Order: sequence, then structure tokens, then C-alpha cells
Amino acid sequence: MASKVSRRRFVQTGTLAAAGAVSALVSSRAVGANERIRLGFIGVANRGGQLLERTTPFGDVEVTALCDVYRPTIEEWAAKVPNKVALYGDYRKMLETEKLDAVVIATPDHWHALQMIHACEAGLDVYVEKPLSITIYEGRRMVEAARRTRRVVQVGIQRRSCETLMKVRDFVQSGKIGPVVVGRCCRVSNMWPDGIGSPPDSEPPPGWTGTCGWGRGRTDRSIPLSLRINSAGIRISRRS
Repeated sequence: MASKVSRRRFVQTGTLAAAGAVSALVSSRAVGANERIRLGFIGVANRGGQLLERTTPFGDVEVTALCDVYRPTIEEWAAKVPNKVALYGDYRKMLETEKLDAVVIATPDHWHALQMIHACEAGLDVYVEKPLSITIYEGRRMVEAARRTRRVVQVGIQRRSCETLMKVRDFVQSGKIGPVVVGRCCRVSNMWPDGIGSPPDSEPPPGWTGTCGWGRGRTDRSIPLSLRINSAGIRISRRS
């Protein structure tokens, strides 16, 4: 496998760019033109479902396993895959059981670090959605894992290479609007009908099959990676 993959191979524009990134990532594993890359998805709800939908048309990719903690969602997306896929509620079981070449991670942000590190240590290439991690500490451990295992890892920041945004960059750098000293960002959509809010902890919804706990996402965000890894029975030492 090539040790370096250029950024241009991974990114084009929008959601299609993300699918292209996944295809480029796993294509580096192909030995012959007739070999199909075995791909697993961890998290197939909103973003994961979009990536899955855009990935299945590629002829050199075979999606063989899906993992999600919500059974109705995973069954819905499994029905859209042209071939039969194995279904899991625990990504660790999928990594242990399936013979995969690469995985796509599109779970809630606080799971990215653990899942990416575990996938690398399982010998798989990884496409992990943005953001890379919640903390700098997590990010450092993720980079170390990718280098230590010599895996190809791509983070879903494809909008940095979006044609529209590149045009905006060039326009600003051209000086046509003068010196730019302040930048503001906004989000034009929200969760219907009440926004994200801060709902109280609740019991798992019907169809919940995961083993990672329910309602722990908000508290996990403030826990260092080392502690969350230890709680899962995994130890990763800090490299000097």
C-alpha cells in the first residue's frame, strides 16, 4: 500500500466529495482491478447515512457491515445496500469479527477518537467525520495511532476544498473588499422544533441495542481520552 495519499485524491466538493474521499482511501488497498474493497460503517444515521448512500454506487467498494446502536436506523439503511450486510450494535464486535479493509466513522463527536484508534489498531484504514476529536489530547493520540499503525486516515473536512469556498478565499485574498479584520460564522438551520436544547436524561428509546450507555454523551465530552479508554478496558500509553 502506498505510504502517502495526496489530499486531492480525497476531496472534491460537498457530500459527493466525502464519498470520493472514502473511495480514494480504500482504493489504495486494491491489488488488482477486480478486487473489491470491503468497507464497514460505524454510525449510519444522519451523516453516516449520507456517506453510505454516496459510497454504494462505486463498483470497487463492497459495503459488508454496518454498526449503529439504534436498530430501526441500521435496518433502514441495510435495506438500501445492494448486497447483504452484517449488522452490529457494538463497533468492537464488528472490528473483531468482520474481514474489512477500511471503515467510515460517522458517530457522535465524542466517539471519534476511540473508534478511530481501535480501527487503526485492527489494521484498517479510516475515514472519520469532522471534527477529528473533542480535545487536543484526543487528537494527539489519534495522530500517534495512525503513524504507529501506518494506516491511511482521512478526516472529513472536505469543505476546505469546496470549489465555492475556494472562490471566496481567492476573492478575499485579491484585496477587492479591502483588508479583512473580522470574520463571523453562523448556522442557518437548527433542530426542529426547539433547537438542540438540554433535555433531561431519559431511558433508552425502543430499538436501542448499544452497549456504550445512554445519555452519557454530554458528560463524556469533558472526560480525557485516557479515562474513557480505561473505562472500556483499553489502555493507551502516552508516547514520550
